[in-house]
Formats: sequence, C-alpha cells, structure tokens
Amino acid sequence: MGSNYTSTFMSRNSAFSPYRLLRREIGLPTPIGSENALSKSLYCGMKPIAYWDYEKNNDVPTGGVFNLEFSPEGNLLVAACEKRSIQIFDPLTHDRIHSVNVAHSDCVNCVKFLDSRMFATCSDDATIALWDIRNLGRKICSLIGHSNWVKNIEFSVKDKLLVTSGLDGSIYTWDINTYTEYNVVHHRVFHASDLMRCRLSPDAKQMVMCTTGGLLVIIHNLNLSTLARDMRGFKPNLYRLMQMSHQLIPIAAMYDHLFDEDRRENRVELVSDFPVGNDAKVVSALQIHPQGWCALSRNISHGDRSEWSCIHDIQPIDRSDKSTLDMEPRSPPPLTPSLLPEPALTSANVPAPSPPSPPSPPSPRAPRRTPPARARLIARPSNLRLAYERSAHSRGQLGRNFNMQRIMGFATGIGAPISLEHARSATRLPPDHDDSAPDEDSTTPSTSGQTPAQHSAASAASAEEAAATKHYIRQNRQRLLYYIEETNEGRGFIKVKELCFSSDGRLVCSPFGRGMHLLALDKECSELPHCVQDFRGPTPLVEVGQSLGIHQDLVVSTKFSPRHHVLVTGCLEGKIVWYEPYSGEELF
Repeated sequence: MGSNYTSTFMSRNSAFSPYRLLRREIGLPTPIGSENALSKSLYCGMKPIAYWDYEKNNDVPTGGVFNLEFSPEGNLLVAACEKRSIQIFDPLTHDRIHSVNVAHSDCVNCVKFLDSRMFATCSDDATIALWDIRNLGRKICSLIGHSNWVKNIEFSVKDKLLVTSGLDGSIYTWDINTYTEYNVVHHRVFHASDLMRCRLSPDAKQMVMCTTGGLLVIIHNLNLSTLARDMRGFKPNLYRLMQMSHQLIPIAAMYDHLFDEDRRENRVELVSDFPVGNDAKVVSALQIHPQGWCALSRNISHGDRSEWSCIHDIQPIDRSDKSTLDMEPRSPPPLTPSLLPEPALTSANVPAPSPPSPPSPPSPRAPRRTPPARARLIARPSNLRLAYERSAHSRGQLGRNFNMQRIMGFATGIGAPISLEHARSATRLPPDHDDSAPDEDSTTPSTSGQTPAQHSAASAASAEEAAATKHYIRQNRQRLLYYIEETNEGRGFIKVKELCFSSDGRLVCSPFGRGMHLLALDKECSELPHCVQDFRGPTPLVEVGQSLGIHQDLVVSTKFSPRHHVLVTGCLEGKIVWYEPYSGEELF
C-alpha cells in the first residue's frame, strides 16, 4: 500500500490543500490513504510557536520539568517540576493559570489525571498527593506507603484503583474512594528490587514493567485483586538469569506456572530482545500505545555507551495462529543427577528371571525388598524446592566434599551436582513402599562422595530421556518491532527522558539533546496495523521531523495533546515549549 503513495497524492490530501476541502464539501468519498496524508502534513510541520519559563515572568525558579500531563479534554496542562512545584497552563493560549510552589517537600516526578477535575502527583518525598483543580489551595490528601522515591502513577479504570510504583521496588494499589482514620486503603501487589517503571494499558487488562536489568515484564489478563498472591516471591531478573545461564535455578523454576498460556489471570511474559549492539543495561522510560498495541521504551546500554528507543509488541498471542507461536526450541539446563529420574523399566533393561532355586527358610531379620516392576515416581517441578532442600541437607552430611560450587549453591539457589542416590531420596515413593527398608539395588555412598559405578551408568542412561521430557527452561518470544539509536547526551543523569505517543499512535516524540525529533513507523506516518502486514523483522524508526536547539538544556519530558495537534516539551532549565502544525512550500 505504501508504494502507491506519490508526492502529488500526499500534497492534494494534506491538511492545507483546498482540493481536500473541496472534495469534503461536495461529499465525495475519502480516498484510501488520505488519512495518512492528512496526518503527515500535520505532524511533519510541527514548529515551535510559544514558550514559557520562570525568567520570562520574573517568577520563582521551577527547576527541571520532569513530567507533562494534559487533562482528558485537553484544556489543561500540568507540569511537574524539580523544585517541589506544579504549574498549570492553558495549552491553547500558553498562559499559566495557577502555580503551587510547595506541592511536595521534594522533587515532583509525575502527574496523572483521574478525571476532568482530579489529578494525582508523586514525589521524591515518597508520597502521593491528590488534587482538585477547582481548589488548589490545599491538597485533598497525601498517600503514604512507599519507602523511597515514587516515580510513576497509573489509574485502573476497570478497578477504580490508583497504581503507583517507586524506586523501593514496590507497586501499590490505592482505593481512593475508601478512607480510614489513618490513610487510604492500600495494598502492595508486587515487589522487585530492580523495578523502574510500571504502566497499564488503556483498558487496564495488561501491566508492563521495566527493570534495571534490561527486561520488560508483561502481565496479561491483569487482576489486581489477586496479583499480590500470584506474584509473591517472583523475581523477574532471577528467572532471566536462569534463561541466560541454561542452568535450572529451583527458586526461579518454582514460578514456571505463571508463564502457562492456559492461565486465565495474571499470566507473565518476559521481553528481552533488543537491537544488535544494544545490551539494554537499564530500561528507564516506558509508555503504552493509546490502543494498547505496543510498548515504547528508552534504555541505556552497558557503560552508558548509547541510548536506544524501542517499540515492542505486547498483545496476547493467539495460540490458534501458528505463525505467531514460539517455535524456538527450549534449551534444557545442565543435567545434574539431582534432577534426573530413574531409568524406566522396559523389556530392554528388566533383568532376565534366574533359574528356580530350592526354597530357603525365611529369616525373621531379612529386609523387605521392593518388587523390581515397581517404578518410583519422578520429582515434579512443584517439588523442586523440597528436592533442593533435601539434597542440600544430604550434601551437608558429606563434610569432606565441600567446594565453592556447593557453597555458592546456598546463596544463589543453583544446586551443585550430587549423586543419584541423594536424588532418589528427594523423590516421592509409592504409598506401600517402606522407606526404612533398603532397596535391592541400593548402595551406600562412599566416604569420598563419589557416585558408585552402577549409579553412574544409570545416570548416563537416563540423561537423554530427562532432557527430552523434564525441566525445560522457557524462552522468550521475539517482540521487537521498531528501534532507533538516540544521542546519548547527559550520561549518568538519573532523571528519565520521557517519550510519548501521539493521540492516534502514529508518531513518537523523543527527546533529542536540547530539542526533540518526531519518529514514525514509515515515511507515510501509517498506523501500526498497516505497517506490520508485511513485517519481516525489527525495523528502524523513520525520522519525519525535528526541532533542535530550542531549549538551553537537555529535554527530559514530552507530551502530545489528546484533543488537538499540539505538542509540548520541557527541559532541565524549566523552559516549556509549545509546537503546532505549520504549512510551507518545503513540506512536500
């Protein structure tokens, strides 16, 4: 479809063309692709038209503008500023309406509108404040629960809950309609020490988190009421370590059920694919598409060598569509005897019956033996913790055989190899089996800790079967759609450079040094469904416009209006710039 576009077609259907207006007045149908031409003419012509800073009005310094947020109707703009203040503007006249100079006791990081009149702010003072736009003289209330800087606020329209995340690694939900004597009712629904940001899709059916380990975590079919119970103890970066090391970590494998595609609620998916040359040390900024189709993130590579902006698909995979299924083979972990099942009894390995011998009188002290045809049950993944604890206890009995691998096993959860005999003690036995009686093939381990020869042979014989059937480590799907390398100015700066989608999701505005640049999926500014029809792999984003040198310091916040073709950017100096479409002969 994109190959049918011509410069004549684009110019005749642009927002400034009288031909397009004439066709609309006559009532002629809209030609296919004219919406792309209209959007391109508006977005590609964005030019700075006005600005505001505290020096212009001889006002109190505001510091850096860390976040910008429009009201749902687009008639208000609120800026979260470094020096404890929030500034409210009319986005069409560019005038400041009101200022709250001491909104918090530390930097204000984020603003989120809950409806047309109420909004929330969060701060480095570890609190969240609720405000009514009709009375900014005092805040409605302060929400206290976090123990470190609060960086992000979301609102679940489905559950009517406020969702906040901070650098303490915790995600809290707040029922702002329920008050107690001490505080608003709140619950901690997730905790991970490496958490950076948390975002909700517009319908609140998905939650996306980013971490300092270069990882995106998607929770499909989100249910906030059961999230704390389902995710208790889950550590995304530890599970990712198990994937990269190809070695089973029992305390991470215990949460394998969270990834099952048959799971109805709170199903977890990890996203870890990034462009070549981008190792994604820290994913610092995160935004969700207005339709919930994809996630936009900005990350820093190892050693702050480069910055990248990436778009990942976050939609649930349709299992009936085989083209989207994960066909990458799962890699088994290194096989240790502690995880190997006993060899199954077949016609090939069942010993031949011996010739009959004269019966001997039974001995009252003879041990009861297990019948050869009775096979022991293999330890299931749900029993990995029990198996690991028992095997660790068995290793402790062999005082002569301690080494660094075993010592590290207690600290990391990665079990060191043990003998097959110890692995058998961790398996479940048949109900009628006498655990106090030795088996006919049991052998006492040697004092040196070496596995007996017969058990080594059994271990080698069952290794292939265990690798084919048990303990596979899940691999992540390839979710990367688009990417671009950024300027990487301001290295080591802890404040995040916030990107944003346009209201229709066609464009991305990204901070670019002391200005910004506009990025599209293709040169026609098409929507995502039209671009991925012929998708053959991750594709670089296309720059369709830029405005450089407008600010005197690094740009750290951007935002599109939800109702008008208006864009605003804010920088570390405290300057806010408005951009609107501009027509000119050089446009096409």
